[in-house]
Amino acid sequence: MISKEAFEEKFNTMPWRRRQVLEAVVGGKTDEAIRDKVLKVNDPSTVRKHISKIYENFNIEANGYNCRCELVEIVNTYKPELVADQVLNECGLSSRATQEIYIERPPVEARCYQEIVKPGALIRIKAPKRMGKTLLIQQIIAHGEKQSYAQVYLNMNELPFTNLDSFLQSFCVRLSDNLGLSDQLDSYWKKRLPSKVNCKRYLEQYLLKSLDSPVVLCLDEVEQVFSHQEIAEGFLTLLRSWHEDAKSKEIWKKLRLIVVYATEVYVTLPTDQSPFNVGLQIDLLEFTEQQVTSFAQAYGLNLSGDSVTQLMAMVGGHPDLLSQAFDYLKNHQAADNTLDTLLANAPTEAGIYGSHLRQLLTSIQEHPELLEAVKLLVSTTKPVRLDATITRKLESMGLVQRYGNDCSLISNLYRLYFSDRILGKRE
Repeated sequence: MISKEAFEEKFNTMPWRRRQVLEAVVGGKTDEAIRDKVLKVNDPSTVRKHISKIYENFNIEANGYNCRCELVEIVNTYKPELVADQVLNECGLSSRATQEIYIERPPVEARCYQEIVKPGALIRIKAPKRMGKTLLIQQIIAHGEKQSYAQVYLNMNELPFTNLDSFLQSFCVRLSDNLGLSDQLDSYWKKRLPSKVNCKRYLEQYLLKSLDSPVVLCLDEVEQVFSHQEIAEGFLTLLRSWHEDAKSKEIWKKLRLIVVYATEVYVTLPTDQSPFNVGLQIDLLEFTEQQVTSFAQAYGLNLSGDSVTQLMAMVGGHPDLLSQAFDYLKNHQAADNTLDTLLANAPTEAGIYGSHLRQLLTSIQEHPELLEAVKLLVSTTKPVRLDATITRKLESMGLVQRYGNDCSLISNLYRLYFSDRILGKRE
């Protein structure tokens, strides 16, 4: 997901008619309504052209229904007042009223707060998508703000993966933008020097030198770098070198790194140059039964122990799936047997997870190797051994849990749905 600064820049400079289309899309209007009442044109392709440009503006790959929900998620993050609750439900996202609920996972928060104030700190946060990484990041950054630290959030998807030089130049420019500093790349980027040296000089001699306080630099979706070997080797070893430099150079003590990723690290790096074996490692796990109970109470729900057990038997302790369930229960408290109805429909496209399940199914069916892997996973309740690359992909999608080198589906929700949809078996 793009950063807040990048979103605001693109949103504020967007042509007026295109912004009207954007607001109509996330407001729940159909393409026909946008054509007739917003653009007031006859040609239906005009609407599609505007929407395609919007996807392009926000770095969204146009791939059918998924991309519209990705747009909704971005707008809901930075301008939630524009997004209709109906649209949030269709995309499997939490409503505005509940999206900021944060449940602590002791001692995770305390360890992160202690670490981020250390000179040259490096915190590594690993968890599949929608497991609460963003909310934890916000907590850590807020703690840094209390110490008067500067802050930069940068998603790796915002950077070009053409080559190392372009990547690092864009990285430096985005850091400047986020810190409110002018772009001085031309003054520090020397053709006769390697890209890594230029990048380090830019931070050391300009960015960090310009700051009166430490800076928390959060790098999100770092797994996007892993598949680009040249960039991964150059950039990731830079992160390690900055962490090491903080041990002996005052200027580098200002930098506090948070590295966030969704899969196992599979890029090959020398042990003494990898950032993934130093600093503080945080693996975000699913909520415990006690945390699920607290989560329900935060929604104003007083669920019995049996109800919590039944719900967790379907979706486990997955924060986002639980959030959707609690949102539904909160809005249907007057109905009889609400939880029973939710659970009965949960692993179907008629249930509250229908959009989420359809998106996953589409992604799996587009890749034959993933489809074969899921067939194997739903055919047994025991962990199975898959190709390492396939395991990483399924893990990043939040579908599997590792058991050593083996894995299994993370919840009954996915087992029941894929068993029906892929194998044609209903349980």
